[in-house]
Amino acid sequence: MAYKRIALVCSFGLSTSLLVQAMERAATAAQAKVDIFAIGTSELAERAETTDVFLLAPQVRYMRPTVEKYGKPVGVVDGMIYATADGAKALRQALSLFQEEGMQ
Repeated sequence: MAYKRIALVCSFGLSTSLLVQAMERAATAAQAKVDIFAIGTSELAERAETTDVFLLAPQVRYMRPTVEKYGKPVGVVDGMIYATADGAKALRQALSLFQEEGMQ
C-alpha cells in the first residue's frame, strides 16, 4: 500500500505543527502508512497534486469550497480536536475521508 499524503491547512502552516506531531505519533502507533505535513493556504495550489487529502484547521474552514476544486477529499478538523491536538482523532478523520472517497 502506498503512503497517503495528508495536508493540514492553516493560515500560514504554523499553528498545525502540534497536531501534525500528534498525528504522526498516532500513525506510528497504528502502523498507518501516511505522510502528514502542515501547509499554509498560500501553498494549496503547488501542493494539491501531491496531496491525497486535506484537513482544514477551523480558522480556515471558509476555504473549503476553494480546496474542493482540487478534486481531493477535504475535511474540517473539529475545533475541540484541533484545540487539544488529538492526533488519533484527527488521523481517524483523515483516513475516513479516504474511505468515503473509495481511496483505500
